[in-house]
Amino acid sequence: MSIGKKRIPSLLAALCAAVIFGMSFMFSRLALDVAPPTVLLAFRFTTAFVAMTLVVAANALVGKLRGKPLFAFSLKGKNILSLLALGIVQPVLYFIFENYGILYTSSAVAGTIIAVVPIACIVMDVLVLHEKVRRRQVLCAVLCIGGVALIYAGGETAVSPLGLLFLLLTVAADAGYYTLSHKAAARFTPFEVTYVMFTVGMVVFIPASLVQGAGHMAETFLPAIQSGGFWAAVVYLGIVSSVIAYFLLNFANGNLSVSETSIFSNVTTVVSVLAGVLLLREPFGIFQFLGVAIILVCVYLANVTPKKE
Repeated sequence: MSIGKKRIPSLLAALCAAVIFGMSFMFSRLALDVAPPTVLLAFRFTTAFVAMTLVVAANALVGKLRGKPLFAFSLKGKNILSLLALGIVQPVLYFIFENYGILYTSSAVAGTIIAVVPIACIVMDVLVLHEKVRRRQVLCAVLCIGGVALIYAGGETAVSPLGLLFLLLTVAADAGYYTLSHKAAARFTPFEVTYVMFTVGMVVFIPASLVQGAGHMAETFLPAIQSGGFWAAVVYLGIVSSVIAYFLLNFANGNLSVSETSIFSNVTTVVSVLAGVLLLREPFGIFQFLGVAIILVCVYLANVTPKKE
């Protein structure tokens, strides 16, 4: 297959990000046992912001000492309005829509609808970015939806109009993120994109958590602050699942088409299911096996560049 210089690193970056996201569901579940979503998100994105700020400070110090920083980072003089818009879309709107979508529907319905993200990204690729999409990519994206549906087969299928609306908005937000991140790569480094994203997330979710806890701050925050499991989850979600995973994803978005990168989102479902089976001893039957197999085969085929199509 014909592969550009950055194609393989970008595919590996997208795959690694999907694996990290897949593991994040267990940590989110652990943290949400002791804290409401807005509190978790406030701690998560504050941790991400602090971690990235320390990296930026260390990079600047290295630059002063040796005359050259370890990596390029400078937002000075750049128009960051597009990055602020990206930060509003992801993480702010995405997490709000996803949380409420899951609240009003079953996990089976939520997982299947969110699997439509690659299809939405194909539409964005064609209509907004004007990039060529191969028929194989479309077919694989459609089959992945079937694979996700098989994984959740037999689960509760409760759905409400409000829950459906929030899930569709989740899909739109995620497709918007992939598109905006892809466009931002022309002017910003992956680290700059990631830094602004989580700065926006912190600025929005800290006030949101304080509003939610108004009048009962102790009951809202103390159980989380006093829980070692919560802090372990925050470290994973804030540093690994936010800083590292989104840096990898933003890097991949800059070098691959939106359609190519987004289909890896279905690998997240595979990892979360396998993690549940291996670590939480959740059931794994023939439907789950077939669903996992379909997703993995389709993700591979969608990103193989044939000599002729």
